Amino acid sequence: MDTSINQGEKVWQVRGDLHYRQLVDGGMLYDGEKGQVHHFNATAARVWEACQGGEKTSEMVEDLCRAFAVDKERAQTDVQNVLRKFVGAGLFLS
Repeated sequence: MDTSINQGEKVWQVRGDLHYRQLVDGGMLYDGEKGQVHHFNATAARVWEACQGGEKTSEMVEDLCRAFAVDKERAQTDVQNVLRKFVGAGLFLS
């Protein structure tokens, strides 16, 4: 497991060969290298877009608090869970 997921100052580097499309209720990402399509709910889409924008993990947490009116603990758990899935799917640069 990537322990850096818990670091609030980490900036995630997304792979440049991925194709993302924002949808009304989330997003969709195509990984041509692996031949996979990833469907994101609204939370995961927001985290992915933040990663593309170079936001720090702590900024993603703050954004989820505002966007979904949730407390910081819940937002932090959600961001960490989403980032773990992204790491597991190999969506970031090493």
